[in-house]
Amino acid sequence: MPTDRVDTTRPEYSWIPFFEELARRLHEDGWRDRQAEIVAELKRMKDDGLMVNKWVENMDELIDPFSIFGMIIRVGFDNALDIMQAYKTFFGISAGLPKEEPFVPSIQPVDSFFFPEELTRSQIDPHWNLFGHIMSNEFHNDTSFDNHLATLLNSSLEVKRVGQAKLTGALYWIQPHRFLKTDTINRSIGNADYSDFGRTYLERLSLVRERDQRPLPLINNEGRLVDEFLKTPDVAGMWMIVAGKSNVFADEFLDGGFSAIGWEHDLDPTDYDTAEDMKKVLKPIWPTTFDEIARFHKEIKRGDVIVMRNPNTGELRYGFAGSFGTYSVNVRHLQDRRGVHWRPADISFEGMSSVLPRSMTVAAIDKARETLMDEIKVAEGLSPVDENGNEPPEGALVDPGAEAPPMRWPSDDIFIEEDEQLRMLSLLQRKQNLILQGPPGTGKTFIARKLAYALMGEAAPDRIASVQFHQSYSYEDFVGGFRPSVNDDNQLVFKAEDGAFLRLCERAREDGNNDYVMLIDEINRGNLSRVFGELMMLIEPDKRKVQHAVQLQHRLQMPDHDDDFFVPENVYIIGTMNLADRSLTGMNVAMRRRFGFVTLEPQFGSQRFRDWMQRKFANGSKRYRTYLDEVINRMTALNVAIERHDELGPQYKVGHSFFVPDPKHDPPNGKWEDWYQMVVKHEVHPLLEEYWVDNQSVLKEQLAALNAPLETEDDRPDA
Repeated sequence: MPTDRVDTTRPEYSWIPFFEELARRLHEDGWRDRQAEIVAELKRMKDDGLMVNKWVENMDELIDPFSIFGMIIRVGFDNALDIMQAYKTFFGISAGLPKEEPFVPSIQPVDSFFFPEELTRSQIDPHWNLFGHIMSNEFHNDTSFDNHLATLLNSSLEVKRVGQAKLTGALYWIQPHRFLKTDTINRSIGNADYSDFGRTYLERLSLVRERDQRPLPLINNEGRLVDEFLKTPDVAGMWMIVAGKSNVFADEFLDGGFSAIGWEHDLDPTDYDTAEDMKKVLKPIWPTTFDEIARFHKEIKRGDVIVMRNPNTGELRYGFAGSFGTYSVNVRHLQDRRGVHWRPADISFEGMSSVLPRSMTVAAIDKARETLMDEIKVAEGLSPVDENGNEPPEGALVDPGAEAPPMRWPSDDIFIEEDEQLRMLSLLQRKQNLILQGPPGTGKTFIARKLAYALMGEAAPDRIASVQFHQSYSYEDFVGGFRPSVNDDNQLVFKAEDGAFLRLCERAREDGNNDYVMLIDEINRGNLSRVFGELMMLIEPDKRKVQHAVQLQHRLQMPDHDDDFFVPENVYIIGTMNLADRSLTGMNVAMRRRFGFVTLEPQFGSQRFRDWMQRKFANGSKRYRTYLDEVINRMTALNVAIERHDELGPQYKVGHSFFVPDPKHDPPNGKWEDWYQMVVKHEVHPLLEEYWVDNQSVLKEQLAALNAPLETEDDRPDA
């Protein structure tokens, strides 16, 4: 069990003393009975121009402890410092303010409060009860289970405007060495809906502690750095660090979670704004290495990639830079340090010696950057980009440390291999916008819904909205606009209404702890630039923040929605696209960049398809196995002919789902041959007529092969 705390003198953890002391002051100084004083102070702060939520204007004498922290988290670092300074005076806090914007789980500005607008004591007391229990009971690193804490968690979760992610984020604010937020970044803790959330959360948290002995804030920070890298890997800087002569300090770097340089000086790097400012002072002291010292502190940014030789393996170890350079006159050994979240995997050094920097201790990687970036992407579960800079359809691998969600995934009725299913889910989690493309009959719509449920962790159709694009589908249908209606006087009027996607986004914003999915069937049948409009920008993963919100014209006429709009982070889009439809044009480059793509193939040759069919329908029948073999062989031969045809190609293959019977409508009396002939005649035949409308000889040849009598055996069970 973890016992160590993080070093709170490091800038990325410097928020912890302030947050922990604020929690102690709220508990020990009896602020539960002095809520009216806090509300009055918040109103005064707002009057003084601080970025306090406007809801305080309507508050009287009630507030919960988590909302007090929420005021800090919602407004950005500079504004947060102003609020913390006011708190410091009001609550008598001795801890200093954070030195750097922290990796603290954030909330949306509209969600600062942990209670509904119509406030009553019954909606406040559950939070004070939970807060009081946590603050009154010491945390012990043992396996004992706190049943009362589980009950209190469930009670707080029942309050309107409170979800799992929001509530567990608040727990992390008040005791970051004891709790983790549930979200897609902290994948080890998960983000799912449980019937007994309190118990399940605490049990999963215990498993995290048992599996990873490091302090929870370090785990939280590393998860966020990796997440930032996975979203935009190619914008990260890349640096080579030498850990002393012959990398003698490499083990110390890896064990301590930092990198360092050893030139002694008495300067505090935090006194200088830029690298150039530092260089001017350092040059007389270290004339040959002054630029490296300044580079270490001022040019390496949080999230940049740090690479060094691993003397234990001979390969390269990489990590992600954490805090800015830290300095202490009390540490003369490698005094200039900065946090690095070293990753567990090595990457190959083969062929790198001639292109990596060798003459400097701290150097930017230039020549080997592309090759190293590809290696790191593979190590992090991303396939390298192709020569055009595009990611391949299979996308990211699932985080190997993640636990499987309650919804069964990989699914045994999706006939692609399990690792491909995991890549598909991870690509959706990372890109948030995914398109399943492929020939007809490959199960695109079926898989899209199963994938949505896997993302959610449960079969929750109420959190899915489905639409089908067509040539007449419009921006007004999808986003919103003015629609014809009849008023009370029976007159035709035009009324401002949200479209299907905005309605889903509103539900998702009110339920931030759960994921929501928009399914778009036949996505390339619509005029995508016209249908999406300004959503072209807003659906990008890094634009799903309030600072990127835009004004929607129709909402100016909707009093309940007069605020600017942005797409919540818990909304995902899954589209399907039939590649064989000749009437459609391809997606433009701008849209393609915003989506991940997975190409689905017919699975007649898949052992998973064969096993599933036999398990569902064989019932010990030799005749059925013969039937299945014949179907697989014939359809495989047909698809080979389609793929090799000059005017067709692989996108016109016939999918396996044509030959997957509905268990509710099994062929009567086991007449599989009759059923097969019916499928060929009424489903496959019309498709092939469309393919070979100008080549009747090929059509007749292929239909003859499909319509030949099936080979049969006695329909007797195996002995």
